[in-house]
Amino acid sequence: MTIQSNLKAVRGISNVTTSVRSRVESKTNLTKTEIDDMMELARANLPYDHLYTWNANINGVIIRLTTNNYHLADFWVENWFPAPSDGLEPHGYIYAVTGIPGQPPFAYYSSETKTAVMLSSDYYGQVKSWALGIVADIMEMQHNIHSLHAAVVDIGGCGIALIAPTGTGKSTHSYGLTLTVPAARLHSDDWCYVDYVGGTTQGRAIARISERKFYIRTDLAGSFPRLAELFDRSKLENVGESYTQIPNSRALLDPVWVGGPEHFVHNTRIQGVVLLRRDKVSPPEIQLESEEAITILKKGEYTILPGSGPEADWGKIKYEPFYNPYLLVRNENRTQLQVDFFRRLFQYAPCYILNTGVETIEESRTRILRISREVCSCEITY
Repeated sequence: MTIQSNLKAVRGISNVTTSVRSRVESKTNLTKTEIDDMMELARANLPYDHLYTWNANINGVIIRLTTNNYHLADFWVENWFPAPSDGLEPHGYIYAVTGIPGQPPFAYYSSETKTAVMLSSDYYGQVKSWALGIVADIMEMQHNIHSLHAAVVDIGGCGIALIAPTGTGKSTHSYGLTLTVPAARLHSDDWCYVDYVGGTTQGRAIARISERKFYIRTDLAGSFPRLAELFDRSKLENVGESYTQIPNSRALLDPVWVGGPEHFVHNTRIQGVVLLRRDKVSPPEIQLESEEAITILKKGEYTILPGSGPEADWGKIKYEPFYNPYLLVRNENRTQLQVDFFRRLFQYAPCYILNTGVETIEESRTRILRISREVCSCEITY
């Protein structure tokens, strides 16, 4: 599929400038009756000759996107593994409709029907994140599978999960390790599904990937020129005159391109967890007890950096429980479920917290490599 941009493309095989560049306001606790009303509004503005529908297979869960916006459809098809379109009823639905006269951007979700309706927003990031959120809603309740907002790198067979708010170095370290450490293999840069197998002594936490291609920030090219070469032949969203000019500009990148098939893995066993924070006062490294880590994760304190959310919020302190903006259902029972998931994860994978604000990237990376040696059950040669 090709696409024409309303901004002259300076890089990539396409470059689309969207009218909305961050997640829009939302309401995620709609009843079936309420979401049905929103669906009727969406369907009324989905003419048959501007209709795109495609089923995605996200860790075995089928999510159907229905939209009148070609950019959203194009990125959706590029992003996910495909699922059959005939003879199969999806597990969840997303309706994303643009061009509704007088309709401000807004998004709605009903857990009761596993249906999302997004109105007047052409920003793919929210479509992608809500697809993951719907799958998480299904997986955590029906299959006891943990949806983890993390970058995961396999180092010599040892999976290290990097969990952090945006801007503290999660992607920088996952790609940096993949590009510089021969034994490192990229698993995921934003999200994975964790299946807990076995008991405390012999148990394992197996991480599985979610996306076919990664929706990643192009400003990473400032640190890794190799990625700029790959972005030049990728589909882009909101890229300016350079890959670093516009906060939160994105590319859809095939992870195999980063280091070849020998540096990419679909599944890995998580044996260590590293939380990242960025400030000027905390120690560079602390090993956390399980309950200490859970307290930090439940609070989810972070600073909003440029490109994340509305510009008026940049620099403010906010709270994102479990550093996971994709969880669509938030209540006491779901919070306890997340706590139980993490408590089990920390039985198999000790947790550390690194402060990326007091050390260089290379120093933090050295710490991650040392941690991988300490927690891995096999000998790692770098």
